[in-house]
Amino acid sequence: MSTVLFHESPPPQEVAHQVLQLVITNLTDLSLQAVPPSNPLYELFSWTLPCEVDQYLQRIGQMPKGPVELIVAYDDVNLGEVVGFLLYLPVPTHPEACGITYMAVKHSHRRCGLGTSMMREVIARYPHVELTCAVKKVPFYEQMGFQVIDSHHTQVVMNTRSESTQGEMVIVSPEAISQSPQARQIIAKLVGRLGLKVMANAEKQLLRQTDQLARQAESYVRTRLTGH
Repeated sequence: MSTVLFHESPPPQEVAHQVLQLVITNLTDLSLQAVPPSNPLYELFSWTLPCEVDQYLQRIGQMPKGPVELIVAYDDVNLGEVVGFLLYLPVPTHPEACGITYMAVKHSHRRCGLGTSMMREVIARYPHVELTCAVKKVPFYEQMGFQVIDSHHTQVVMNTRSESTQGEMVIVSPEAISQSPQARQIIAKLVGRLGLKVMANAEKQLLRQTDQLARQAESYVRTRLTGH
């Protein structure tokens, strides 16, 4: 596999399209709520999460005070086919630091070291790296030298060092996207098609799952850091 770094300008439209398709394909793994395809709200997240990632892509090289960088992995046989990506935010005030936002690899190209290779590339550029991940993914990142330092929402906070950077990253607001007219239109269509009761139950189910995942992450981190 070969990789290309985009940090001076956004990727070509076809590359961006494939990255966003990977986001949709891996939606459950990438969303903080881990929304499953069986939940009617999955359709909403299938729009809001790619929208968030697309906003980051459009910022590459265009916003010095809020930098974004992207590593894209290509298949060596089918030239031009995007098989993985890693999106991250350098910290403007701390040149050694960055935060990982999203990473995904095509199912057909997993277990080939692609995720590890892209992450190593980021660490080589920014030694002080922070990310959040699901509990089940902690061992993967520990193999690359990350350590558990905290929990956030439904995920475990991991860092290549013992603490977070003091600098700040400029992030896209998921709340603004989920409250946008386009998002409200999607919700209205879902309600019209499925009914208020179904959508209310879908929201309750997702809230229960999110709460369970948050408690699981908090408990896991507490055990790891205190031993009990």
